[in-house]
Amino acid sequence: MRLDRSQAETLLQRMQGRKVAVLGDVMLDEYLFGEVNRISPEAPVPIVRVLRERVVLGGAANVASNLKALGAEPLLIGTLQKDAAGDRVLGLLTGMGVSISGLVLDNSRPTIIKTRVIGQQQQMLRIDREDAGPPDAAVLLGLKDRLERALGGASALIVSDYAKGTVNMPVMDAVREICGAQNIPWVVDPKPAHKLLYRGATLMTPNTKEASELTGHPARSDMEVTIAGRDLIAELGLKGLLVTRSERGMALFSQDEGHAAPWMIPTEAREVFDVSGAGDTVIAAFSAAIATGADWREAAMLANAAAGVVVAKMGTATATPDEILAHYREQEAN
Repeated sequence: MRLDRSQAETLLQRMQGRKVAVLGDVMLDEYLFGEVNRISPEAPVPIVRVLRERVVLGGAANVASNLKALGAEPLLIGTLQKDAAGDRVLGLLTGMGVSISGLVLDNSRPTIIKTRVIGQQQQMLRIDREDAGPPDAAVLLGLKDRLERALGGASALIVSDYAKGTVNMPVMDAVREICGAQNIPWVVDPKPAHKLLYRGATLMTPNTKEASELTGHPARSDMEVTIAGRDLIAELGLKGLLVTRSERGMALFSQDEGHAAPWMIPTEAREVFDVSGAGDTVIAAFSAAIATGADWREAAMLANAAAGVVVAKMGTATATPDEILAHYREQEAN
C-alpha cells in the first residue's frame, strides 16, 4: 500500500494553519562551502578555500522550519542567548513568520552553533559550539510557562531532544501532565541517554542506531527491528513507534496493529545527497498529519515522501507541499 497523490494532497491541505508545538534544543546550522586543492604544510590536513557561506535553523528550530514549510503553524519552545548566533536565529524565525514568543532568554549559555565544512561537495569537518546542561531555575520556570501556553492551542507536540538541556525531567513531567489532561498526542525524536524521560509518549521516531542503543539489541534486519520495537514500546509504555531505517525505509508500530508486527514502508528517496535534518522532516510531517486526525499509516507515508525530497538536497533542508506533490507526480510518471 502506498499513499497516492490525491491522498497526499488532501493531507497537506488539512495541515494548513494547524498548530503544532515544538519543544527542544534550538540551534543555528552554519555551512562553509569551498574547494580543496592542496594539503596544509602545517599538518596532514586538506586546506579548504571557502567560496560561500550559508546559515539555517537547526535542532528544534529546524523542526519548526519544516512545519512552516509544510503550511502548519509551529509554536517553538526553547532557549537561546541574545548573542550573534541568537540574533541570527531570531532573524531567520521572524523572516519565515514563526512566532518567537515561546523562546526563553538564557544568558548563562551561548546559542548553539553547528558549523559544517563542505569541500568538493563532501562534509569534511563539523565544529560544535555549545554548553550543554540543565537550565537554571528561572529559565526552567520560563520553559514550563511557554509550554503550557503553547499547548493551550496546539493539536500535537513534538519533543526534539538533542540532549543539550532543554528537555529535562521537570519539563517532561509537565509535558506528561498537560498532554494527558488535554489529550494531546506527543511525538519524540529521542536521545538514548534520555530514554526514561520519554515514558508514556504517544510515539517515538528513532533511527536504527538509536533504536539499538535504546534497547541494547541490534536493529538492522526486519526481525531485529520488530524485537527492539516491541521491547521499547513495552518498557516505556508508548502507543507507537516509527523507526527510520535509511535506505530500508521505515517501520511503523501502530495502535491498529497491536504492536505485533510493524508495517514496513519502503524508502521514497531516489538519490541521497545529504541526510542532515531528515529526521526533523520526518517528525514534522508525521506530527502535522496526526494533528489533523490522520491515520498513522498515511502520516508515516507522507513523512517518508517528505524525507525523500529533503535527502536529495544539500544541508539542512525542508520540503514544501509543492515539492512533495511533484515527488508523487514523478512516481506516477514512472
